[in-house]
Amino acid sequence: MTSEVVLMNRQAVAMAADSAVTISGDRYLKTYQSVDKLFPLVDGQPVAVMIYNNAEIMSTPWETVISLYREQARGRALDTVQAYAEDFMEFLSGNPDLFPPEHQDTEFFKVVAVVFTVLAEEFDYQVQKFQQSKSGQLRDQISAMFEFVVGQLHSDYQRCADDSPRADLSCFPTGMGEQVRRRYGAEIEQLIGSLLHSLKNEHAGLAVSEATKTLLREIAVFAVTKDAFFEHYTGVVFAGFGAREKFPSMRSFLTSSVILGILKRKRDREADIKSDNGPVFQPFAQDRMIRTFLTGMDQHLRMFVYGQTLKLSTGLVTDIVGRTPNLTDAQRNTIFKDYSENNLGHALHEFFRSVDNYQYAVHTRPIFRAINSLPKKELGETAASLIKLNSFQQKVMHSVETVGGPIDVAVITRNGGLEWKREKAAL
Repeated sequence: MTSEVVLMNRQAVAMAADSAVTISGDRYLKTYQSVDKLFPLVDGQPVAVMIYNNAEIMSTPWETVISLYREQARGRALDTVQAYAEDFMEFLSGNPDLFPPEHQDTEFFKVVAVVFTVLAEEFDYQVQKFQQSKSGQLRDQISAMFEFVVGQLHSDYQRCADDSPRADLSCFPTGMGEQVRRRYGAEIEQLIGSLLHSLKNEHAGLAVSEATKTLLREIAVFAVTKDAFFEHYTGVVFAGFGAREKFPSMRSFLTSSVILGILKRKRDREADIKSDNGPVFQPFAQDRMIRTFLTGMDQHLRMFVYGQTLKLSTGLVTDIVGRTPNLTDAQRNTIFKDYSENNLGHALHEFFRSVDNYQYAVHTRPIFRAINSLPKKELGETAASLIKLNSFQQKVMHSVETVGGPIDVAVITRNGGLEWKREKAAL
């Protein structure tokens, strides 16, 4: 993993990234602290690019891909950071020399194989839970459990966590799903056959219906076309100044693989500094300690406090209603339901709104005010300090330090261009 941050005010952009990378396998876990994740995008232009999560795209190091783009760009200036980002994405998509068609075919196979591996792992987890519960004969339930797991993944590709419909990615043309089915139908059947053969060997009595196989075929297509990145992906962050931009801007994308000549990607975050707004404070990847610094409270702790407050409030209401004399059970249920759905919800909302307002006034706003007026040197130092803060937390709390090593810092101004600095690792 990694930790990265982008800070922007009207004067400058500061981008900082650690240099740790973790390589894991079935029997090993190794961390190296010498990986570059922050690069100039175009020679002589005030724009940089930063990567996180996956150091390669289609078995090619991102550093290599970025250097090839830089060579073909030949110092060309574009009007906006958005234009730089789009031009870079098109370079990846429309470059058969970089990613030949047969390479794209192999990559599709890998993407679906990863998704099916995730499905198999979830199925194994559900089997283990069932065995631990000792609630019946596994052989009698094994097929229904597999259908449930497949149905859940299929649903996850169709609906987001908030139950809103999950859209197709806008980077693909209409009908992309049908193109994938026609081009890779045989490969999809091969992957499904391999998955089921492996699971049936491991779980006696597993039977898979044709309806479930149909869902697996759809999942294989959704793995490419839907706005979801359950496979390995890379975050790509662009920041700096376009030729026609007075103030800096930032664009970040999630990217996966080139399929049928198009890079699977989506816009993740964007920010533009204007004369009447700012600053921008955007952490990426492992950001828990950075966000705690910004808000004054760990977000996991906040969620825990919310849950405990809800539990306490509900218990108090239950106790009071239960102790009220001369009420029937129906009346008690009515009062409890009314209070839980109306008064209690409103009270909790107001309570946490006041907490959020206090957090912003006491912690966040002063930090924003300071960042908004920092000169470029101090802006870069602040960005590096935030990464060191995350690294220090990793050092004292985790057995494997997935954030660490020297910190690369890029400070970008419109007139001064891009300035680089490498800071030592946090102690």
